Amino acid sequence: MKGLWAFVFILDTCAFITQKHPDGECVTVPGIKAEIVNKQSKQYYSNLISTKLKVLKAKSKSYELVIEKSKNTGDYDVLSDVDIDIIALGHETKGTIISDDFAIQNVAMELNINFLSCSGKTIAEKRLWKYKCTACNNVENIKKKDCLICGSTEIRRIKIK
Repeated sequence: MKGLWAFVFILDTCAFITQKHPDGECVTVPGIKAEIVNKQSKQYYSNLISTKLKVLKAKSKSYELVIEKSKNTGDYDVLSDVDIDIIALGHETKGTIISDDFAIQNVAMELNINFLSCSGKTIAEKRLWKYKCTACNNVENIKKKDCLICGSTEIRRIKIK
């Protein structure tokens, strides 16, 4: 399977906005179209769809793994459904994800998925995140609406590694 997908690039929204991505087989996920808002990016997306861009969806096993790993890194609460789709497709195809989103890059790194950035800005190391109440300093692995200790709604994401 690796040989089949070795030069596949999974395009996140930045690839359509900047119109920058490597040449090769390009794929994206169904939800990307809704994230593209400006006229030039929509036209670029349409041009790619009519020529070489494929729209694919990963299998549920890949989603389960991405969700599990994103919870481990603390990125789950900042990833959109489209972000999870992108990572799951990258995992399944063994392709390279093209994204400027650091949370996507972080989970990709956790899953040993290659990634590149449209802007040239990539993370250098994997980060682990937790959630801290600003009122009482209680720390949780998963973001809660209210602090379990004091009830405050002021919960911040903090880097632990």
